[in-house]
Amino acid sequence: MLYFFILVIIFIPFVVFAPLSVNGSSNDIGQEHMFNKSSFYSCQDYGKDIQCALSKSEFEGFSVDATSNQITPITREADYVDGKSGNAVIFQEKFRDFIEISNITAYKSDVFSISFWVEKISTPIQSTPDAHVISHTTVNKDEGWFFSTNNAQDQDIVFGLTTKSGNEPLMSKPLPISNSSFTNIVATFDGSDIRVYGNGSLYDSIEYNGTYTPTQNLPIHIGVASYCSECTKFQGMVDDVRFYDRILTPMEISQIYNDNESMTTSNGLVGHWEFDNTMNDSSVYKNNGRMLTMTSSLVTSPDGRIFIAEKNTGKIRILQNDILLDRPFATIDNLDVNWETGLLGLAIDPEFEKNHFVYAYYSTFDVNDKPINRVVRFTEKDNLSFNKTVIFDNIPSSAAFHAGGSLAIGPDDKLYISIGDARASIYSQSKDILVGKILRINKDGTIPSDNPFPNSPVYTLGHRNIFGIAFNEKDGIGIFTENNDKLFDEINVLKKGGNYGFPNMQPENNHWKASNSTIDIKPLRSFYYSIAPTQTIYYISDHFPYLKDTFLVGTYTGDIYSIEINNKTKKISSEVTPHNDPETIDSEKHIQINLYPFESVIGLTQTPGGDIYFGGYHIYKLDSIIADDPEQILFSLQLDYPDNITIDNVFAGYQKYIVVDIQNNDIKKLDNSQYNLSNSYSLIKLKIPKSLLSDIVNINATVVSPIKGENTYDITDYLLNDTSPKSNELSIPLPNDSITTTLSIYGEESSSDSEEESSSDSEEESSSDSEE
Repeated sequence: MLYFFILVIIFIPFVVFAPLSVNGSSNDIGQEHMFNKSSFYSCQDYGKDIQCALSKSEFEGFSVDATSNQITPITREADYVDGKSGNAVIFQEKFRDFIEISNITAYKSDVFSISFWVEKISTPIQSTPDAHVISHTTVNKDEGWFFSTNNAQDQDIVFGLTTKSGNEPLMSKPLPISNSSFTNIVATFDGSDIRVYGNGSLYDSIEYNGTYTPTQNLPIHIGVASYCSECTKFQGMVDDVRFYDRILTPMEISQIYNDNESMTTSNGLVGHWEFDNTMNDSSVYKNNGRMLTMTSSLVTSPDGRIFIAEKNTGKIRILQNDILLDRPFATIDNLDVNWETGLLGLAIDPEFEKNHFVYAYYSTFDVNDKPINRVVRFTEKDNLSFNKTVIFDNIPSSAAFHAGGSLAIGPDDKLYISIGDARASIYSQSKDILVGKILRINKDGTIPSDNPFPNSPVYTLGHRNIFGIAFNEKDGIGIFTENNDKLFDEINVLKKGGNYGFPNMQPENNHWKASNSTIDIKPLRSFYYSIAPTQTIYYISDHFPYLKDTFLVGTYTGDIYSIEINNKTKKISSEVTPHNDPETIDSEKHIQINLYPFESVIGLTQTPGGDIYFGGYHIYKLDSIIADDPEQILFSLQLDYPDNITIDNVFAGYQKYIVVDIQNNDIKKLDNSQYNLSNSYSLIKLKIPKSLLSDIVNINATVVSPIKGENTYDITDYLLNDTSPKSNELSIPLPNDSITTTLSIYGEESSSDSEEESSSDSEEESSSDSEE
């Protein structure tokens, strides 16, 4: 039988033990404390575990699948350098661009040879140890082949060939490459043997005993894994890639190394990319490659044209009637491009039909070559930009990370600008320095007279990095996303003059409860595991009724979240100090996009007709949302308790249990002479959704007393105070003369799961018996 185990640790200020009846009832309770505090904990199922965290209010979350259509790739000219012969393509991790080559039948041969030239870049050191140089394999590595580095420091190259046996791919010995000259690598496979050659000589030979299956449905990638646009990025130079659907002879391999240009035979050559200032395939198949580049922002004009910001090129492109126009709308010169800098944000003026204004935020350099960020305004005419005007200049930048860059025009017709902390987080709390802020300015760049700080563009402070700002104009609600490092990304309500706590009140990778201050505004939503939120919009159309009147948040983890926000006051956790922010979440939907190869949702926009477009390295159009049978993945627990109890934390473990730590710090101030004998009890009330714990089976109380020590009691008879179709409500007495009480609450998740586990247990017993 499958159980969830809820562990509740309670600290009580009165510490003389009074025993609980083993089979008592609520009538045994003496002096009760009023339920004058409440806490809500959101418990999210991440598949591998359930993680719980204090939330502002009670809400549920559901997961649904979606389908989409690829509209266009976002391509750029490659960066070419001197190669082995002619030019080569250089890949730099900080740019995150890569080459994509469409899969064709000719690449699905059971016998093949692959040749290429490679040179590593030693500085900076590649961050990914097993970066894919050339890749044509699946995420499970059960189809295809790949060349990858064995570690980040040496970047020796290994060749991997997959098997269908469920084993790990067969891997060649690491072949060293140079940082001062190109190395030729050739791998051949004849169905029974793998051979790897370095600079014309046999380097490794492996007998192959598996069953090889070519990659069926994924493109070839150069510079990144074929199954993921964001994974295992290579840093180095690649030249002259050849793909043969036959085995090259040792003489031919030697000829490629000694005189590459003289090896002109087309026998079995099904792909040849020379990279001499072009991605063209010179084989008979003419299957040209394309260098893909990252988008950073999508916005739509009232006439339905989509403006696309290319982060690394500085180009603003226009998608019109699902066709990407060849000529850019604008190109930003003197762009500072690094991991999180470049062309970052776009906004369309609400009066675009009259003034044709388009706003852009980008990273550049000042007259002293110091990195800065800048906001400019263009005037659009016939899909081209004119009258470039600097609106706001000299925004501090770190030249690499935390540049912010989100732009949005609010219902007040003001321009809102997010500024990252530029890796100088100490200044996020300073009103006089712009890093770690959201700015609010007039559309001409002047400062509004009603800003919270006189003569200052600063509207809010205490931020780390923000990629999304959006407004619900009807209800006057603005939100922004906040990116943490690894844990606890946030969705926040935008409030005039608000302090959002970073870094001292709400430190990096800490839940907001770490703040003991009443000054900082607490988030609407925090995510235990990072989702890396990106662009945010408010969806208003009937085209997707399931999403109407919700905020949509793109994520670097490849999905879209739909957040329905209520601005009417409802019950919130006692740990939250109100700051004129009655907004709470009514419901959350996790829209799983399921792109394969994996791709982040970085840009996100809606058209006047309600179509939703999004993308990272391609632009996609949302086709459908499969909402007939949503899966609940987020459950809300409510705990009501008196003043003499303080709840500290709730978290879940991998063994399907939830731990709730509840402390009373005053207990540390007492000594034995101050302990009072008492037969009184306090009640803690738990409201547990049946979707998480369908039937309560048993409750144990482990009571710790300074006099009686530790004792465990069965208090199952205290089970149900009340029940509803959706939840089990428990009122559990806690002796006031205890230091801690640990409540172990067992509940059956579902009868179907129990039957499955019982069936599985029976099969295991049968198997075990037969083995014995």
